[in-house]
Amino acid sequence: MEALSRALEKALRWAAVLLLTALLASVVIGVLSRLVNQPVAWSDETAQYLLVWTGFVGWMIAARRRSHIRINVFVDLLPAGARVAAEVAIQASVIVLAAALLRFGWPLIGRNWDVEWVSLPLPSGLLYLPMPFAAAVLVGQALLEIGQALRGRAGGAPGAGRLPP
Repeated sequence: MEALSRALEKALRWAAVLLLTALLASVVIGVLSRLVNQPVAWSDETAQYLLVWTGFVGWMIAARRRSHIRINVFVDLLPAGARVAAEVAIQASVIVLAAALLRFGWPLIGRNWDVEWVSLPLPSGLLYLPMPFAAAVLVGQALLEIGQALRGRAGGAPGAGRLPP
């Protein structure tokens, strides 16, 4: 299981690097082509799609690293048992959101697969393709977080220790 987790982490990092590099290249091509008064029609749309994909990959990375923004002011005031219950409730909410993305993501891709981009002969469904994969990663991560909370390990920050009594 640990090897699978490391492989997923490595794949996500490489995906982020490749997507950001492609996004940068698309924006630079767009800027340079406008500079010489020969705008490339596909650069803007490509950059928009790549930005969406980068956002989904970033969401997966942040979820796996537990580096999303969390405001713990009120949760930290709760006794340990209530903090565990709050963490389980938060992660259950993440699972509900991810389940909705899984449920509606594939049909959304299907409905847009036969619609082409404005500037390139590619299916618009590509825009939504990372959605179900991100949802699956989020469900897995939320289940791990619930398990850790129930075992008494604090969530919400990398390297967090045990919940105090």
